[in-house]
Amino acid sequence: MKRAILLIDDEFIILEALRIQVSRVIPDDIHLEVATSGEEAKELITEFKKSNYNLLLIITDYNLDDLKGTEILQFALEHFPATKKAILTGQADDHAISEFKNTLGLEARFPKPWDSNEIDRKSTRLNSSHGYISYAVFCLKKK
Repeated sequence: MKRAILLIDDEFIILEALRIQVSRVIPDDIHLEVATSGEEAKELITEFKKSNYNLLLIITDYNLDDLKGTEILQFALEHFPATKKAILTGQADDHAISEFKNTLGLEARFPKPWDSNEIDRKSTRLNSSHGYISYAVFCLKKK
């Protein structure tokens, strides 16, 4: 089964920086896709499902122009229940993040802005069709 990671942010510079950082640490056989809107992300999630991809991870901005990141995570949960989910935000408070963990299975909150020199990589195991693979999940620290 093909594997993918989806990154979503409506700010191109942030999305590109995140794409570069993630692409440096994932295996070459994992497809890395980006979306600049919630609707585009939903279309990609639907296409991943139709194409028999295993969506390993979604990192989405909390406040997009057209949708909340939590709406995208809910949509993804319906199609890919095992997908790891993370929010990139400078806006959601701790109480809201706690709720998202309970209702959506949110794995992590990545604060905005982050200092790329202070990335703390944590190894996480993801289920694949032939066992487990390791990849780096970023814990991005505030400046």
